Amino acid sequence: MMQMEGDTQVRRVAALDVGSNTVRGLAATMREDGTLATTLAAFRTTALGRGLADGGLLGAEAIADTADFVARFLERAGGMDEVHCVATAAARDAENADVLRDALFEQAGVVMETIPGAMEAHLSFVGALRVVNVDCEYPVVADIGGCSTELVTQNAAHYPNVSAAIGARSLSELRLKSDPPTRYQTTAARKTAREKLAEAMTLLEGADVLVAAGGTACTAALLADKWELSANVITKLRRAMCKVDLAERRELIAFDPPRAEVICGGLILLEALAERAPGERVVISAGGVREGLLLRRTGAGGIVGVRGAIEEDLR
Repeated sequence: MMQMEGDTQVRRVAALDVGSNTVRGLAATMREDGTLATTLAAFRTTALGRGLADGGLLGAEAIADTADFVARFLERAGGMDEVHCVATAAARDAENADVLRDALFEQAGVVMETIPGAMEAHLSFVGALRVVNVDCEYPVVADIGGCSTELVTQNAAHYPNVSAAIGARSLSELRLKSDPPTRYQTTAARKTAREKLAEAMTLLEGADVLVAAGGTACTAALLADKWELSANVITKLRRAMCKVDLAERRELIAFDPPRAEVICGGLILLEALAERAPGERVVISAGGVREGLLLRRTGAGGIVGVRGAIEEDLR
């Protein structure tokens, strides 16, 4: 139900991005100028993609945790006129995605839509570029997720994209099995990252700038205390994270401790992308699928007040 502010009806909308590692929610109100004003931004690392490569199934605990977050988020946000919810790689790959879909509907009244990699890339492109100010003709956006990495650009009304079947969680689970990972494992992971991203890298030919979105990218920005990173800085972050164990990584990422499980794999992927980026530099954006979804479904011209990686973890 639309609420009234004075004599004006206020349209209240929400977007939920059910990712392979993190679930992110964004609530906003439509302003008179056609832009959205953020009222609540929150996340929870539920690790939906954990172990997916081994069994092909989403874990019961991760499903319950995801549904709990969505229910709490919507309760905290208040009554919404529209709720848009999409799921990405983990739901695409899992044999029991219907269990997750049912849990979200039963516990939170939300209808989950599983989107293909091309749509995920498109939404990430829209969301990432509306949050950062990049003035160039040929930007490329890379979204490093838990189980996939999307690269996308824009050509007239088209959005050429490639979805690579490797992400921060899947690479970590595939190659980085020790704690901390051995030098041999790190070398193997870097080789795998370059191989899996090879086709997607072709989109960087002739690009003006590479914009990186997703939890790994924002974590790197917060660790480095800057939102434009060189390949050299990312390499230093990767080395620092890969030489310590999980407990110490959690301390180093105090703003999002659960990400310590997958940060080594994520930074290896970000490093591989940065090495091929224009000027070997990457601009980090706090926007992504969640923001792109809200913009596309509402027709809004922009979003004000996206707070980025440091958001409320509703537990």
